[in-house]
Amino acid sequence: MSSQHPHSSYPQEGSVHQFISGCGSATFEDLARDLFKHQFAKQLPYQRYCRLLGVSPDSVNSWREIPAVPTSAFKLSEHPLSQGETTFLTSGTTTEIKGAHHFPDTNTYDLAALTQWQAHLPELPLYFLSPSPAESPQSSLVHMFGHLDRALNSGNGTSFLLKESRFHLAPLSFLEEPIILAGTALAFLHLCESHQAISLPKGSLILETGGYKGTARTLAKREFYQQLSEFFALPESAIANEYGMTELSSQAYARGPEGSHRFPAWCRYQIISPETGRALPPGEMGYLQLLDLANIHSVAAIRTQDFAIGISDDSFSLIGRDPGALPRGCSRSTDDALSR
Repeated sequence: MSSQHPHSSYPQEGSVHQFISGCGSATFEDLARDLFKHQFAKQLPYQRYCRLLGVSPDSVNSWREIPAVPTSAFKLSEHPLSQGETTFLTSGTTTEIKGAHHFPDTNTYDLAALTQWQAHLPELPLYFLSPSPAESPQSSLVHMFGHLDRALNSGNGTSFLLKESRFHLAPLSFLEEPIILAGTALAFLHLCESHQAISLPKGSLILETGGYKGTARTLAKREFYQQLSEFFALPESAIANEYGMTELSSQAYARGPEGSHRFPAWCRYQIISPETGRALPPGEMGYLQLLDLANIHSVAAIRTQDFAIGISDDSFSLIGRDPGALPRGCSRSTDDALSR
């Protein structure tokens, strides 16, 4: 199926890989406009959307002008924005339509995830407060964890500490060297509520992927980080956040409760006014809109329903999900499983 799908033969895919790897001569602007031209030609639902907006590759002079689709567009199963052998689904209740992001292969996704991880996080043994890819094959976050496990750990699956909705924490006992422990915010909250405190070795790092907003739980980030700090006997500066979503192929990272997020060079953002749809200057709050070159096989330009404030150094301060938006993400599926 992937060999017949038009997105699997994007001519500049190698150039995107070179850009992600930090080599090659193409610029972000060149690749963004070329990818838009390809997706406009091959992705007919997206082409119709662009034409309704009066935009085509010939009228675009900057990546900032490339039309972004809302994340809700990935729920339109009758007009899918991609096709492929691997499918990641947004989580939801049984009555909700789940968003789907299809990939003919995950080569670009995996390269982007590993490259961004190595640029922002220390080289330490990894443990995941999540199910394994075999148990949760349609979770993009779990897929990323699985790829990191294979690339940076032994890859034998023993680093996954959530099995059949139960914590298996024996690997965290008697640790002598620092580690990275990664998982959703809800998984960490469940752990803190159901187990005694675990002192991790000095130099360890907690990576939480957010996601408890919009569920039955509410907890301010400062309070959440204080709880994690006390539970694991680590400073709040040793807690990081990963921002990502099923509809994207790249992630942003921030350190500490007040840290700003930064995407990699192959992913650029704008802050968009919900009222006018226009880009806002640094310091003003609006929707976070992204252009992710790693989204080769679907649509590169995505408008989220997350509020953020742009910062002049190209990072951004994440405010949180629009309260009128539906809950989403791997975190809620974790919450459902652990609350059984």
